[in-house]
Amino acid sequence: MGNYRSCLYEKTHHGYFQCMRDYINQFKEVSFLIKTESGHKIIPANLIFHIIYGYVPLKYSDLSKGSHLIVLLEKANGENVKYSIDAAEKRRDIYFDESLETRTKIPESILLTNRDDCNNPEKLKLIEARAYNFRTEEDIKKLHRRISKRFDNVFYIPLFLSLIPLLDNRQYFPEIYYISRPYTIETPYVYKTIHGSFGVTKKPIKTYNKDLNFFSIVGFEKYPTTEPYLLGLNYDFELDRRNLDKLDKFEIQINYDDFMHRLYSSIAKIVETISSLGICPADIGPYQIIIDNNGNIKFIDFAEGFNVPISQKGLEKVIIKAIKNIIEGFEESPLLEHCTKVGNNVVCNANIKNSEFSRMVTQGIRDQLKKYDNKKLDNIIKNITIGGSRLSDIIQQYGRKDKFEENEEIISKALELYLKSLKSHNN
Repeated sequence: MGNYRSCLYEKTHHGYFQCMRDYINQFKEVSFLIKTESGHKIIPANLIFHIIYGYVPLKYSDLSKGSHLIVLLEKANGENVKYSIDAAEKRRDIYFDESLETRTKIPESILLTNRDDCNNPEKLKLIEARAYNFRTEEDIKKLHRRISKRFDNVFYIPLFLSLIPLLDNRQYFPEIYYISRPYTIETPYVYKTIHGSFGVTKKPIKTYNKDLNFFSIVGFEKYPTTEPYLLGLNYDFELDRRNLDKLDKFEIQINYDDFMHRLYSSIAKIVETISSLGICPADIGPYQIIIDNNGNIKFIDFAEGFNVPISQKGLEKVIIKAIKNIIEGFEESPLLEHCTKVGNNVVCNANIKNSEFSRMVTQGIRDQLKKYDNKKLDNIIKNITIGGSRLSDIIQQYGRKDKFEENEEIISKALELYLKSLKSHNN
């Protein structure tokens, strides 16, 4: 048991969070600057993602091509390490919708690069942990009441309040090097998409996030996410969407049975891991999970927080939802639409487009989910099979019932500290 657990016994919410920072942080301080042709500007941390992705106050709207976000990490000895990203590049991975027209929220992560070693540049990830699903202060008070009275068996918990369960299970997540002080985001980062006769417009939605947000610097994992893993691709293929258009970089042939074995074993491994953890990232899809050479997984997108079950039924709900999201992610994959089945092989290249291959290979699980959608959860769990294994057997084998009470207690204490500080602030 790490001594970060003692942070729950601090007297205030800010004391708790500073205690967590003292335990986690491997850097003394972090500074953020925008470098433009006219020089450097220090920028507020809570505007970085708006600046990079275009939803910005007017004074930042003149970012030119070649502008860079500079992140200076100060070590305990006073030495600075500089990471940066070209602000115009934003995200270039194959899963990102460059137009942003259909997205309902601003991205939560940016890949930073330290170019001191040109042959092997080091990468880190900047994550903005955000509290979703709270529209008013009363919403978070309701969460506390619902947990204490056990009105439900699954709760959405923002990362701010679920850091301890995350640290307790760090083998399933990238290493966390730094977390900032908590802050409030004043500019909306969630949008309602309105489809009209003259195009798509977005309406910003204000959310309640009083001191519930923070920045985190996390390690970058050099393993492929789920879809490239199925095809035997290296991690760096998916980092640049232009690879999908280059035939010389994207000519794949793999045995169909091997592909299907990887597909089912990866889904089974995801179920095993969620069962063991007793929590699940609130935002989960194939491109948010990496798979290493031994078939083990890590969740690389946890900025939104976690869905936390407090009973076996809650765990089963979380797992069914996760499987649905994984299957939907496969079916919408920008990579698998370039693949087709030819005889006993899977063939993928840039010339194959809009293929139905992904729907074909996920049809078995999808049909099982549809068949039992309107029946009791017991029937769903009992009758679904993943690669020959019953879903119920996987959950029972890897599930840990002691996790439910433990996670519930930790989160309730953190939430009580937050509400106590909030009440003091309001008074």
